[in-house]
Amino acid sequence: MKIAVPVASHEGENAALGESFGRSDYFAIVELDDRGIEFIENPARQDGSGAGIKAVQAVADAGVEAVVVPRLGPKAVRALKDAGITAFEFTGDTLESAIAAFQAGQLSEFSPEGCGHQHC
Repeated sequence: MKIAVPVASHEGENAALGESFGRSDYFAIVELDDRGIEFIENPARQDGSGAGIKAVQAVADAGVEAVVVPRLGPKAVRALKDAGITAFEFTGDTLESAIAAFQAGQLSEFSPEGCGHQHC
């Protein structure tokens, strides 16, 4: 299974998590079977609007089945759902901790209830 995690750098498992899915600098694409990690640039990070939707397309093209994120905008929530990608909420600090929490089953599926106009 592949997951995507927004990160601020491409420094391996020590990479700091990005603060926002659509505006993170990179996505870590993690193959959980062998813990292989590929870093891809987020093509939406500098976009004025619609960053979440463009970011969803990037991770969907990478073949991920889930994302582990600190927050999502409402458009990204819909785009992920439409792409068949499950979002899990995680507010830790490193890629390594996000992977460990996901593999341990400690994360809750992201709930779009209560989404505001900007971020969830």
